Amino acid sequence: MSILYENLGNWSSHYYSVPNYTMVAPVFGFMAYSSSETTLTECEKMNFIIQGDPITIQFPQVGSHEKNNTPICAKFSGDGSVEFNNMTEPYVCEAQSQGHYTLVIPSPKEVHNTRGQSKRFTIWWVLGFVIGFVGLVILALVLLALVKAEKRRRIRKMERNSEGGEPFDTFWIGETKLPLAPMIRTQPNLENDEVIPY
Repeated sequence: MSILYENLGNWSSHYYSVPNYTMVAPVFGFMAYSSSETTLTECEKMNFIIQGDPITIQFPQVGSHEKNNTPICAKFSGDGSVEFNNMTEPYVCEAQSQGHYTLVIPSPKEVHNTRGQSKRFTIWWVLGFVIGFVGLVILALVLLALVKAEKRRRIRKMERNSEGGEPFDTFWIGETKLPLAPMIRTQPNLENDEVIPY
Protein backbone atom coordinates (compact mmCIF):
# COMPACT_ATOMS: atom_id res chain seq x y z
CA MET A 1 0.00 0.00 0.00
CA SER A 2 1.21 3.51 -0.86
CA ILE A 3 -0.13 6.80 0.47
CA LEU A 4 -0.14 9.88 -1.74
CA TYR A 5 -0.09 13.28 0.00
CA GLU A 6 -1.30 16.45 -1.73
CA ASN A 7 -0.97 20.14 -0.90
CA LEU A 8 -3.06 22.21 -3.31
CA GLY A 9 -1.69 25.51 -1.99
CA ASN A 10 -2.93 28.54 -3.94
CA TRP A 11 -4.98 26.27 -6.23
CA SER A 12 -7.20 25.11 -3.36
CA SER A 13 -10.10 27.47 -4.11
CA HIS A 14 -9.89 26.52 -7.80
CA TYR A 15 -10.67 22.86 -7.06
CA TYR A 16 -12.77 23.11 -3.88
CA SER A 17 -15.33 25.47 -2.39
CA VAL A 18 -17.71 25.37 0.57
CA PRO A 19 -21.02 27.26 0.21
CA ASN A 20 -21.42 30.03 2.82
CA TYR A 21 -17.86 29.44 4.07
CA THR A 22 -14.44 30.90 3.28
CA MET A 23 -11.31 28.74 3.22
CA VAL A 24 -8.51 30.15 5.40
CA ALA A 25 -5.98 27.36 4.77
CA PRO A 26 -4.80 25.38 1.75
CA VAL A 27 -6.37 22.00 1.03
CA PHE A 28 -4.32 18.99 2.15
CA GLY A 29 -5.22 15.49 1.03
CA PHE A 30 -4.01 11.93 1.21
CA MET A 31 -5.10 8.85 -0.74
CA ALA A 32 -4.21 5.19 -0.33
CA TYR A 33 -3.29 3.08 -3.36
CA SER A 34 -2.54 -0.61 -3.64
CA SER A 35 1.00 -1.00 -4.96
CA SER A 36 3.86 -3.37 -4.45
CA GLU A 37 6.30 -1.10 -6.19
CA THR A 38 7.82 2.22 -5.26
CA THR A 39 6.09 3.94 -8.20
CA LEU A 40 2.31 4.40 -8.50
CA THR A 41 1.95 2.90 -11.97
CA GLU A 42 -0.81 0.35 -12.50
CA CYS A 43 -2.22 0.74 -8.99
CA GLU A 44 -5.76 0.97 -7.68
CA LYS A 45 -7.25 3.45 -5.26
CA MET A 46 -8.16 1.87 -1.93
CA ASN A 47 -10.93 2.71 0.50
CA PHE A 48 -8.64 3.46 3.40
CA ILE A 49 -10.06 3.79 6.94
CA ILE A 50 -7.70 4.41 9.85
CA GLN A 51 -7.94 1.95 12.72
CA GLY A 52 -6.78 3.30 16.09
CA ASP A 53 -5.26 6.76 16.48
CA PRO A 54 -6.33 9.24 13.77
CA ILE A 55 -3.91 11.07 11.51
CA THR A 56 -3.36 14.70 12.58
CA ILE A 57 -3.10 17.36 9.90
CA GLN A 58 -1.45 20.61 10.92
CA PHE A 59 -2.09 23.71 8.80
CA PRO A 60 0.96 25.97 9.02
CA GLN A 61 -0.39 28.56 6.55
CA VAL A 62 -3.63 30.06 7.82
CA GLY A 63 -5.13 33.19 6.32
CA SER A 64 -6.24 36.17 8.36
CA HIS A 65 -9.62 35.96 10.05
CA GLU A 66 -11.49 37.65 12.89
CA LYS A 67 -10.56 36.48 16.38
CA ASN A 68 -14.17 35.64 17.25
CA ASN A 69 -14.42 33.47 14.10
CA THR A 70 -12.63 30.23 15.05
CA PRO A 71 -11.88 28.07 12.00
CA ILE A 72 -13.40 24.60 11.77
CA CYS A 73 -12.17 21.52 9.92
CA ALA A 74 -13.81 20.65 6.61
CA LYS A 75 -13.39 17.32 4.86
CA PHE A 76 -14.19 16.93 1.16
CA SER A 77 -15.38 13.41 0.39
CA GLY A 78 -15.09 11.71 -2.97
CA ASP A 79 -18.83 12.09 -3.61
CA GLY A 80 -18.63 15.88 -3.26
CA SER A 81 -20.09 16.13 0.24
CA VAL A 82 -18.47 18.21 3.00
CA GLU A 83 -18.14 17.15 6.64
CA PHE A 84 -17.38 19.63 9.44
CA ASN A 85 -15.50 18.99 12.72
CA ASN A 86 -13.94 21.18 15.38
CA MET A 87 -10.16 21.51 15.57
CA THR A 88 -8.48 19.30 18.20
CA GLU A 89 -5.70 21.90 18.67
CA PRO A 90 -5.16 25.32 17.11
CA TYR A 91 -5.02 24.78 13.33
CA VAL A 92 -4.94 20.97 13.68
CA CYS A 93 -7.54 18.55 12.29
CA GLU A 94 -7.88 14.82 12.81
CA ALA A 95 -8.49 12.43 9.92
CA GLN A 96 -10.09 8.99 10.30
CA SER A 97 -10.22 8.31 6.55
CA GLN A 98 -8.61 9.43 3.33
CA GLY A 99 -9.80 12.60 1.63
CA HIS A 100 -9.05 16.31 1.37
CA TYR A 101 -9.06 18.62 4.40
CA THR A 102 -8.94 22.36 5.04
CA LEU A 103 -9.97 25.03 7.56
CA VAL A 104 -13.00 27.26 6.92
CA ILE A 105 -14.85 30.09 8.65
CA PRO A 106 -18.44 31.26 8.08
CA SER A 107 -18.43 33.77 5.25
CA PRO A 108 -19.68 37.20 6.36
CA LYS A 109 -19.86 38.18 2.70
CA GLU A 110 -22.50 35.50 2.05
CA VAL A 111 -24.52 36.64 5.08
CA HIS A 112 -24.22 40.26 3.94
CA ASN A 113 -25.36 39.35 0.41
CA THR A 114 -28.37 37.45 1.74
CA ARG A 115 -29.37 40.37 3.95
CA GLY A 116 -28.79 42.79 1.09
CA GLN A 117 -30.94 40.73 -1.27
CA SER A 118 -33.70 40.48 1.35
CA LYS A 119 -33.52 44.23 1.98
CA ARG A 120 -33.60 44.97 -1.76
CA PHE A 121 -36.60 42.65 -2.20
CA THR A 122 -38.46 44.43 0.62
CA ILE A 123 -37.64 47.86 -0.86
CA TRP A 124 -38.87 46.81 -4.31
CA TRP A 125 -42.04 45.29 -2.84
CA VAL A 126 -42.86 48.48 -0.89
CA LEU A 127 -41.98 50.65 -3.89
CA GLY A 128 -44.24 48.57 -6.16
CA PHE A 129 -47.10 48.79 -3.66
CA VAL A 130 -46.75 52.60 -3.38
CA ILE A 131 -46.57 53.06 -7.16
CA GLY A 132 -49.62 50.81 -7.66
CA PHE A 133 -51.60 52.69 -5.01
CA VAL A 134 -50.70 56.11 -6.46
CA GLY A 135 -51.61 54.82 -9.94
CA LEU A 136 -55.04 53.71 -8.73
CA VAL A 137 -55.66 57.08 -7.06
CA ILE A 138 -54.68 58.96 -10.24
CA LEU A 139 -56.92 56.68 -12.34
CA ALA A 140 -59.87 57.30 -9.98
CA LEU A 141 -59.32 61.10 -10.15
CA VAL A 142 -59.15 61.01 -13.97
CA LEU A 143 -62.40 59.00 -14.16
CA LEU A 144 -64.10 61.40 -11.73
CA ALA A 145 -62.96 64.40 -13.80
CA LEU A 146 -64.29 62.76 -16.99
CA VAL A 147 -67.68 62.09 -15.37
CA LYS A 148 -67.92 65.71 -14.15
CA ALA A 149 -66.92 67.04 -17.60
CA GLU A 150 -69.61 64.91 -19.26
CA LYS A 151 -72.20 66.13 -16.75
CA ARG A 152 -71.22 69.79 -17.42
CA ARG A 153 -71.43 69.20 -21.17
CA ARG A 154 -74.98 67.82 -20.85
CA ILE A 155 -76.07 70.79 -18.69
CA ARG A 156 -74.64 73.27 -21.23
CA LYS A 157 -76.46 71.43 -24.03
CA MET A 158 -79.74 71.62 -22.09
CA GLU A 159 -79.15 75.34 -21.43
CA ARG A 160 -78.54 76.00 -25.14
CA ASN A 161 -81.69 74.11 -26.04
CA SER A 162 -83.74 76.04 -23.48
CA GLU A 163 -82.40 79.38 -24.73
CA GLY A 164 -83.54 78.61 -28.28
CA GLY A 165 -87.21 78.05 -27.22
CA GLU A 166 -89.93 80.56 -26.48
CA PRO A 167 -89.66 82.04 -23.00
CA PHE A 168 -92.60 81.69 -20.62
CA ASP A 169 -93.72 84.02 -17.90
CA THR A 170 -93.43 82.53 -14.46
CA PHE A 171 -95.43 82.73 -11.31
CA TRP A 172 -94.92 81.46 -7.79
CA ILE A 173 -97.05 79.01 -5.84
CA GLY A 174 -95.61 78.82 -2.38
CA GLU A 175 -91.90 78.25 -2.88
CA THR A 176 -92.28 76.73 -6.34
CA LYS A 177 -91.66 78.74 -9.52
CA LEU A 178 -93.85 77.59 -12.43
CA PRO A 179 -94.12 78.66 -16.09
CA LEU A 180 -97.22 80.64 -17.11
CA ALA A 181 -98.67 80.68 -20.61
CA PRO A 182 -100.56 83.98 -21.02
CA MET A 183 -102.73 82.85 -23.91
CA ILE A 184 -103.66 79.88 -26.00
CA ARG A 185 -101.71 80.04 -29.21
CA THR A 186 -104.09 77.90 -31.29
CA GLN A 187 -107.78 78.76 -31.24
CA PRO A 188 -110.17 75.81 -31.29
CA ASN A 189 -112.20 75.27 -34.47
CA LEU A 190 -115.38 73.31 -34.71
CA GLU A 191 -115.36 70.54 -37.22
CA ASN A 192 -118.97 71.19 -38.31
CA ASP A 193 -120.23 74.69 -38.97
CA GLU A 194 -123.71 73.62 -37.99
CA VAL A 195 -124.97 75.10 -34.81
CA ILE A 196 -126.48 72.53 -32.54
CA PRO A 197 -129.58 73.88 -30.82
CA TYR A 198 -129.89 73.48 -27.15
